[in-house]
Amino acid sequence: MCLCISIITMRMSLPAQMQNKPIIIIAAISSRPYVKAAVDAGYDVIAIDAYLDQDTQSMAKQCYYVPCVNQQFDAQSMLDAISLVIDAHEQQPLFGLSYGAGFEAQPALIAEIQSRLPLLANAASTVKQSKDPKAFFQFCQTHGFVTPAIALMTPPNHINEWLIKTIGGSGGAHVCFAQSNTSGLAIDQYYQKFQPGVSVSCLFLATDSGVSIIGMNEQWVDAEMGLPFKYGGAVSHHALEANVLAEYSRFITLATAYFGLKGLNSVDALLDGERLVFLEINPRLSATLDLYATQEGSLFASHVAAFQSRTVTLPKVLNHPKAHHIVYAKQITKTQAHQAWPDWVCDIPSQQQTFDVGMPICTVVSVADTVHAAKQLVKLRAASL
Repeated sequence: MCLCISIITMRMSLPAQMQNKPIIIIAAISSRPYVKAAVDAGYDVIAIDAYLDQDTQSMAKQCYYVPCVNQQFDAQSMLDAISLVIDAHEQQPLFGLSYGAGFEAQPALIAEIQSRLPLLANAASTVKQSKDPKAFFQFCQTHGFVTPAIALMTPPNHINEWLIKTIGGSGGAHVCFAQSNTSGLAIDQYYQKFQPGVSVSCLFLATDSGVSIIGMNEQWVDAEMGLPFKYGGAVSHHALEANVLAEYSRFITLATAYFGLKGLNSVDALLDGERLVFLEINPRLSATLDLYATQEGSLFASHVAAFQSRTVTLPKVLNHPKAHHIVYAKQITKTQAHQAWPDWVCDIPSQQQTFDVGMPICTVVSVADTVHAAKQLVKLRAASL
């Protein structure tokens, strides 16, 4: 349990013509891509996150800092921040709250938020069920989907073939090889059989009328000692064979009905040759949303409409491969408050800061004519910093 700390509020003056926009709260460990999506969709945004980078502060109407530990928000600090926002907007009702990473292990926190605000995101019951490894495994077994074996007690042999994961964990830093853990399982952990393959994810939109695939992504890790599966980055518009794509489509259609998913979500899997091995559902906004541009309309607007029982029009997604890569500190690193950064860097630190080894510093992006070129370029840019 982390200690609650003071909430920092940052305000920006806005032109008069912007004052009457609907106000939406975006809460995520790193909220920048969702804040941008919401602003582009025509909302004034109040951001609640754990970094308060320059980008987020420049786009959001207000920013609140809330601490997190082990990739989960401190629940009381989050509720305190939301109370401050509600109290400050008594005269202008809030449109609702949507969230990204930081809540998956805390369905009770989601339920409490939903009692205070309209929730433009999956309900607590959906998150609890879809993140339950036993429920996920049973769903896959029932519908004939391949998924790694799980165990809640130490496997009797071949421990080197198993991983330990945290229920509701995100970002990959919570995953380790079981043989490197000598203390046994914590109450919120489970074993999963290791499965090789290419890491892929599917960004999709779920509505009352059905599901639509937004795009397929290839993902990769940025491994370091003790954190072999830490999320490194992703590239959009990853091509899959028609039969593999059909299996992904079957999965998200059935999973949406089974778990009650709505709005923008993602599903992680491994591609083992031509076989898909499903790993988990992310019942929330995904950072890969930032990898897709639309010709007209807004994916975030479609996400909001899905929770309001309105007709949802899916905008046309442009075929521009885009990649992002998180830059972690490889050594103790200091950044300056007014440091110059290339225009292909985002999530820029907002003040002079010291980063310990393994801490995320910023994100690098690239756009190219092909998926391969975008992936190569983003890695070259990251290595150049």
